[in-house]
Amino acid sequence: MRLSRRGFLGALGGAVAVAGAPAVLRAQGKGKVRLAYLQLGWAATEIIHKEDLLGKRGWQAEYSIVPGSPVPLLNQLTSKNVDAIDMSFALAAKAFEDGAPLKVTGVATAVLGAIVARPGAGLAKVEDLKGRKVAAVVGTSTYFDIRALTLKGYGFDIQKDAQIVTATAPPDMVTLLAKGDVDAIIAWQPITDQVVLRGQGVYLAKQIDLWRKATGRPSGFPVHVCYLVHNEFLAKNAAIAKDINDAQKDAVEIWYNRPDRAMEIVAEVTKLPPDVIKVAHKETVKMLSGLPDEQVDTLIAQLKINKEFGFLKSDIWDNPDRIRHEFFHR
Repeated sequence: MRLSRRGFLGALGGAVAVAGAPAVLRAQGKGKVRLAYLQLGWAATEIIHKEDLLGKRGWQAEYSIVPGSPVPLLNQLTSKNVDAIDMSFALAAKAFEDGAPLKVTGVATAVLGAIVARPGAGLAKVEDLKGRKVAAVVGTSTYFDIRALTLKGYGFDIQKDAQIVTATAPPDMVTLLAKGDVDAIIAWQPITDQVVLRGQGVYLAKQIDLWRKATGRPSGFPVHVCYLVHNEFLAKNAAIAKDINDAQKDAVEIWYNRPDRAMEIVAEVTKLPPDVIKVAHKETVKMLSGLPDEQVDTLIAQLKINKEFGFLKSDIWDNPDRIRHEFFHR
């Protein structure tokens, strides 16, 4: 008799072949979890996947890599096709205020964005962007955040005062810049590092520096990527929040203490060349994990700026206590 896949796994006593990992016997004591993440998310989630750090905590983990922009990934969560994802923090907040059933359970990486200018375009400072052609994936949090920080720090609106050329994904921006069709791009690692390494662009401003100028905060790290879990799954599987944070902590330790392994994994997932990966690894502002009080305070400050400059609309972002209890799961 031919066993179905389900029957075969059952016969193995709960073994599961995790995507991208060897087929090994694993305990399924905590049940199944489906974690999806962006191919160019740059959040150490790749390491959780390839080292199966959730499987090592008793989960039958299924991992999936989603190319392109963040929105399709967010849709996968809200439609319950997956249980947890990595996601840009600003887009997570936007989805939450629009009624998406999700909670932020932890953070993954500090801001990754930058404004990169085309060599020879005559751009020496942020203010020089006025009137220039700037490519951006307009629906991303990097674009919204950099627009808000530039407004607050420099007093001009990139969307209104520059000529925004809409791109559909990071590679499109690289092509536009290389062809000379735009003067600058608003993008994030590792794409920005690739452009600079290839000599196709120079850093005009990094997002972390825009944040420091706009907020006057000399310390702390604003977040680019966080982890989201669907409310329904979280209600039935409360342990997943801590386990994702613990897995992320282990991934961060690999990132900093075993950089060769981290870069090998990232290269496998992103398909970017090793020299680009090496530069991007070095230039990454900070890999993060968990949801400590200090980090929550910084996140609340981020939300306030996004509300101040119109990206977020809900009154909840004016109430830190509501944010702590309704948006975050701790």
